[in-house]
Amino acid sequence: MKQKHLIIVGSGWAGMKLARELKKYPQEKLKVTLISDITTFRYSAALYRAATGHKEHEAIIPISEILSDNPHINFIKETITHIDREKKVISTKDGMKFHYDYAVLALGVVTSYFGIPGIDQYSYNIKTTSELHHFRAHLHREMIDENSLDKSYNVIGAGPTGVELAAALTSYIKIIAKKHKIKSSKLRINLIEAQKRVLPISNEKASQKTLKRLRKLKVKVMLNQKVELQTPDFLQVNGVQIPTSTVIWTAGVTNNPFFKKNEAQFSFNPKGKVVVDNHLMVDDAVYVIGDNADTPYSGLGLTAVDNAGYVYKDLKRQLKGSRRRPGYKPLVPATAIPAGKKWAVFQYKKFVLTGPIASLIRSIADLVAYSDILGYKKALHIWLTSEEKEEKCQVCKASFNQS
Repeated sequence: MKQKHLIIVGSGWAGMKLARELKKYPQEKLKVTLISDITTFRYSAALYRAATGHKEHEAIIPISEILSDNPHINFIKETITHIDREKKVISTKDGMKFHYDYAVLALGVVTSYFGIPGIDQYSYNIKTTSELHHFRAHLHREMIDENSLDKSYNVIGAGPTGVELAAALTSYIKIIAKKHKIKSSKLRINLIEAQKRVLPISNEKASQKTLKRLRKLKVKVMLNQKVELQTPDFLQVNGVQIPTSTVIWTAGVTNNPFFKKNEAQFSFNPKGKVVVDNHLMVDDAVYVIGDNADTPYSGLGLTAVDNAGYVYKDLKRQLKGSRRRPGYKPLVPATAIPAGKKWAVFQYKKFVLTGPIASLIRSIADLVAYSDILGYKKALHIWLTSEEKEEKCQVCKASFNQS
């Protein structure tokens, strides 16, 4: 059989899980090219930890490290700009062209600020290495320059990342304030959400228990609040100006702009996600999976991993010429969202569990998730060292060395 060429676009959950699965497939039968515009995989569930004093490597992992035991996959750092499904060609920003027999598009989503003035200019984000550095440097620099805490710390968006970050900041800011010899008795952390409850995609019981937990941690939760404007000195919410220079945006995402640029090649649902068939395909050669696809539970890492597992099995059937190709059956995801130390809210369908046991479930889920991308040995190393701290601030390093 002539060797086929598979192109995977994207280094998120779906793309990297599929790359891991393809390690098992004979390379003489399938040439695999992985294309991404970044050189790292972002473990989204640990971003809040990397932003609050834990090791960066826990959340941002080099693709070269992930593929080190999978050398037959050819990784290319490029930004794709066009796809011609008729000719089976993918083109890049730098003019490169790749012919494929099969393609898997798993580009992920991008941040959307909904056109709110000043948010894109003055708020912080924690999705990339540079954004994490920028945010953490700001927290420390302000304590050095002002010798005080900010008037308030504002997290916008009460989805999982917003809840995780707001809860973690309650202890992290106190820790670094102590190292900077600053009293933290007037610490104000606001979690701002436009909808009527925290964790809007979870069930109401999970939302209520999480709200109670956040309030116990002294997080001020502001629901049904519309963010209208940000300047260097304040955030305007429902007409009220909140003095601050620390705003972290976790609220909005939109589908990757690649799809809009190639809209003639795809069909979309009202939210801009790509319509796929029951094999997660838009034609007989192109899969669209993960956050880009209009599937149940799209937007969750577990869904992206599940999509990739199905695509691997379906690809094997296609390459064997099998006529039997079962359709994709969505996995009902379980979620475990931490809010502070040794506390999480676990949900599966209508079942909700909170507290230390839910936190343990989340920890085990992290190990499984790392294994999905890295393999068990590398995953176990990251998991076992996840409590190690990492600070670049010289004041904090000096304080640590003296203690």
